[in-house]
Amino acid sequence: MSQWYQMDFPDPSSEPARMLYCYHDTVLVIVMMVLFGVGWFLILVLVAPFMKGLVNRDITNSDKLEVAWTLLPSFFLVAIGSSSLLNLYEMEVGDNVGYNVSVTGHQWYWEYNYILDLDEFTKDSNYIYFSLMKDY
Repeated sequence: MSQWYQMDFPDPSSEPARMLYCYHDTVLVIVMMVLFGVGWFLILVLVAPFMKGLVNRDITNSDKLEVAWTLLPSFFLVAIGSSSLLNLYEMEVGDNVGYNVSVTGHQWYWEYNYILDLDEFTKDSNYIYFSLMKDY
């Protein structure tokens, strides 16, 4: 349940929501690792002129370094992308869906389209489609 001034996500009520929360935490950890790594190298380069011998500026090429800074980000991107695609697939193939909501944002208003399955209530038509527009 959401509370006023809540600093965290509300409790998940479905498996896709739980997977999205785990995805969010995983991406947050990867972003923090990249932030600390880049910050460490930035501090190292900025402090190097004041400390002799800390950074070797005479290196013109290093094959190991180039392979490392090419492969390491690609591993991060593959990990983030594969879990994101898994979450997308799980959200698309919902099992116990009562109704679908399509929300379209226009420049000055939101358009809500609801598709309800009323097969239990009516036998004549399987779907009722209606639209609700709000102007805020």
